[in-house]
Amino acid sequence: MNELVKRAFFGLIYVLVVVFSLQTYGGTVVLLGLFMILGLKEFSALVHLNFKTALLPALFLYLTSFLYHHSSNIEVKTQKIALGFTLLVLFIPFIYFILGKLNQTVLSNLYLSIFYLAIPFALALGMPGQLLLAIFIIIWASDSFAYLVGKYLGKHKLAEKISPKKTIEGFIGGLAGSLVTGYIIYVYTDWFQMLNLGQFFILIFIIVIFGTLGDLLESRFKRLANVKDSGQIIPGHGGILDRLDSFIFALPFVYIFLLII
Repeated sequence: MNELVKRAFFGLIYVLVVVFSLQTYGGTVVLLGLFMILGLKEFSALVHLNFKTALLPALFLYLTSFLYHHSSNIEVKTQKIALGFTLLVLFIPFIYFILGKLNQTVLSNLYLSIFYLAIPFALALGMPGQLLLAIFIIIWASDSFAYLVGKYLGKHKLAEKISPKKTIEGFIGGLAGSLVTGYIIYVYTDWFQMLNLGQFFILIFIIVIFGTLGDLLESRFKRLANVKDSGQIIPGHGGILDRLDSFIFALPFVYIFLLII
């Protein structure tokens, strides 16, 4: 299969899976949980962390977030038990470190995996599926326009040592394309009635800026690990982290912004 055709075909499948899964809360929970586990597996390989060591605290944090956002259907006692177990699981690695069962590098990478992957996906469970889909669409628009503008007009490197192909012109083009795409979403859907247009444009800036930083961050991890892609789960596209790096890093900042307003 031609490389371009393969990339387009599997890219379309990925987009359809995301779009249809986010239509229901059950689908959202399953999709985000699967993304977290796959992303955690790839990240563990990049930083030489045992996957099983990283998986347990991430799953407990994800479960606690799920129970918290179902407070109307779950007893408060159950929530408190889940929260208690999660805090215990997050605390245990320090005990292992004190006892000499974990070295400093493993401990650091373990908590890095929690902040980098587990917490963003846990926060995502508190966001409507329509908002998550809009974030995906804005990031896809940013990536597409950044690629096109960077390819034909890019002259000034954005972060040459980390990602040689990214340019300042591409970033500006991606931001402009995201603003146009976001405006279309804002006008023709009722997904963002709680935001005025100015607040929505600020939200887009947050998604694009921190999404770009997330892309560069993952590129840095890959460069340190001396690999081109985080994995091979999506033919023609690499690993799941290669597709979600912007989404993961932007999520906490989107969450904080929505709390503020």
